[in-house]
Amino acid sequence: MKKFKLLLLLIGLIYLGCSKEEITNIGQQGNYAANFDFPAGVVNAPAKVVLTNRSKNADKYRWEYTGGKTLNKSGLTNVSVSEKMVPDTILYELPGEYTVKLTTWQGDKPQEISKKITLVKMQPRIIAPANIAVFEDVQFDARAFNYPGQTVTYSWDFGAAGTFNVKNPVVKFTTDGEHTIKLTVNDGQETLTTEIKVQVKGELAKTIYFTDVITKKIYAYKLTVLSPSVPVALPGVTTGPSPLGLSVAGNKLYYSEAGLGLRFSSGVAAEGDGYLKSFNLDGSGEKLITKNTGATAYNLDPWLHTVDKDGNLWWGTRNNGVHVINAASTEAPYPAFRIRGNTSTGFSSSSHFYSGIREVGDEIWVSFTGNGGRGLHKFKKTGEFISEITALKDIGIRQFVVDAKNNMIYLAINRATAYEPGIYRCDMNGGNITPIYNTPSVMGFATATSFSDQGYVPTGAFPTGESIYVTGMELDQDENGNGYLYFGYRNRADSFGTNAPQSVGSGANSGILRYKLDGTQAVSFLIKGYAPYGIAIDHVKR
Repeated sequence: MKKFKLLLLLIGLIYLGCSKEEITNIGQQGNYAANFDFPAGVVNAPAKVVLTNRSKNADKYRWEYTGGKTLNKSGLTNVSVSEKMVPDTILYELPGEYTVKLTTWQGDKPQEISKKITLVKMQPRIIAPANIAVFEDVQFDARAFNYPGQTVTYSWDFGAAGTFNVKNPVVKFTTDGEHTIKLTVNDGQETLTTEIKVQVKGELAKTIYFTDVITKKIYAYKLTVLSPSVPVALPGVTTGPSPLGLSVAGNKLYYSEAGLGLRFSSGVAAEGDGYLKSFNLDGSGEKLITKNTGATAYNLDPWLHTVDKDGNLWWGTRNNGVHVINAASTEAPYPAFRIRGNTSTGFSSSSHFYSGIREVGDEIWVSFTGNGGRGLHKFKKTGEFISEITALKDIGIRQFVVDAKNNMIYLAINRATAYEPGIYRCDMNGGNITPIYNTPSVMGFATATSFSDQGYVPTGAFPTGESIYVTGMELDQDENGNGYLYFGYRNRADSFGTNAPQSVGSGANSGILRYKLDGTQAVSFLIKGYAPYGIAIDHVKR
């Protein structure tokens, strides 16, 4: 038994000894061969080349790379041979065809292999800055091959932004959108060209939106300071015959359409056909909020409107009071009135024409311009009458805007015994009424070169009481209360006729007028060529 155990122990030791010897002496498998690889793909000069040694069973190596230099941690040396298993990085400075030769030995048995690598000249490249905006200095850069001892010349063409003959031009674009940049390089041996397209961002600015009765479109106009601006029609958006109201709340544009029956009407014009819509600020996402479809209910059609801070849409009608609905509604039933009232009876009569409407604090202010009721009244959001501004009670006010920073109210007066039609300013209590722009030949109704006669009747039961007049009026102010008042102006030549649809002209005499709030500039056109009703300002710079 002891002899058997001893025999097993000897067999085990022999087995372990053989295993250890085999693991220690494992070498490369397969036949002896010299081989290596270059980097894959196109290699541009100047280039740093790293070789891959794929030799088998070799004991010694010699690399020869004539035309290249050695680059390692010690720096760049004019050495083109190496006896390492893998040579250091090889730097080729010039384009051309180069030969790399590898010699290997297994004992005293050598093998050689040579391969050619072609380095092409680096083509010129334009390096553009990441963000480019109009009227900002931006620097471009060029990458081009440089032959030793040769001077590279650069010729840039930035279109309207100019031409330059330096490597790193500083450029200022004056228009936004896509721009093509061209670069011509002479490297001392040949002339090469390249080009790229870049997107230049527009100036961040507020936007004024307006309706145009001539084209039946809504336009956006950037209130830029540094760069020129042009009106752009919102794509796919078409208005009705009486696009009286616009407003911006958040990221939405709201539009109120009064339809055919603007003054006392009969027949088809007396049918309810007004509506309220919303859009995204770019004109997409059109949504019908609600529509008036009542028979002979033209006096319920939406006129001017506002969106309050709680997301409710309020609008006035010809003589049926003020209505309200959630602004996010979609194709909702047309609601009943929320507000009807004045100081005497608490209810509106048929001669009380509801007009401008604004949220002031937590109140709803409504202007009146009818034969039997005029002025500026204040209401609770629950509908109860609060008070009227006594000093304005006999004045027909088509539109108004409150300047809370300077404690002023701006008024578009379309009828009053003591005041010509025009734009006025007063204190918050209605005192100190001061004309801003009331030139009779422009803001009056008497001549063919004055304000649109739509709704105007010079004699009869309602003289001038139904004149549509200025429906778009907005303020744009800075934190100190400085800025402009904007209002829409429609000359009779561009909007003619007592009801809708009115005759229209070219817009050459109409547009958006502006008044500088400090009074240092005369009233002037911001833009011409359009006959605006509704006006709204997006006060977020985008």
